[in-house]
Amino acid sequence: MIKLLFRLLILLNSLIIITRCARPTECELPFATGPCRAMFSSFYFNPSTNQCEEFVYGGCDGNANRFENKEECLARCGGNNHQNEIVHQDE
Repeated sequence: MIKLLFRLLILLNSLIIITRCARPTECELPFATGPCRAMFSSFYFNPSTNQCEEFVYGGCDGNANRFENKEECLARCGGNNHQNEIVHQDE
């Protein structure tokens, strides 16, 4: 009985850790320039590189994976904080 309770406790603890470490779903979306033609420098989280990368936002539509600056992107989506360079996305 004690072994069963111990196993359940470990399982519950693992689920809590996984839930807290899960990245928000908007961070998994691709960057979206949108149909408008403005040129706003923005950032998106790239799950392939695990970094916040710069792209040009057109000013309308797009999606929730868009941030005004790299710090906001990192605060929401995390990422590789050991690299301080900004990655530019050429279109």
